[in-house]
Amino acid sequence: MPINGMLYETLSGMVRNLKTDYLFYDPRTLKPLDRLDKSWHTALKKAKIVDFHFHDLRHTFASWLVMKGADLAAVQKLLGHKSITMTMRYAHLSAAHTKSAVGLLDKSVHSLFMVDENKKISEL
Repeated sequence: MPINGMLYETLSGMVRNLKTDYLFYDPRTLKPLDRLDKSWHTALKKAKIVDFHFHDLRHTFASWLVMKGADLAAVQKLLGHKSITMTMRYAHLSAAHTKSAVGLLDKSVHSLFMVDENKKISEL
């Protein structure tokens, strides 16, 4: 799984315990953590975040990638989806992003048409 620079820096800064092969483990048993729900709910409570689920992070990941210009095929591969249809369900765009996308037409349309003195649109 490819990772970005920020995650690499974060993981590189972690102190490794040579007694286990795992990055996230129970310090008492040195076995891998297999359930994060208690820690997840504690973190949400401390941050005063309500109605947010761990799985929502997949939606955020996909949406942010698409809004930054990643193609859907790459997002599909990163999420491990068999079909592009499933990926599209995850790749929700923010209202600001869709408004910005429509705004791209302003430059194109403006270059094709001009407004004359009488406020009539005429083709160039």
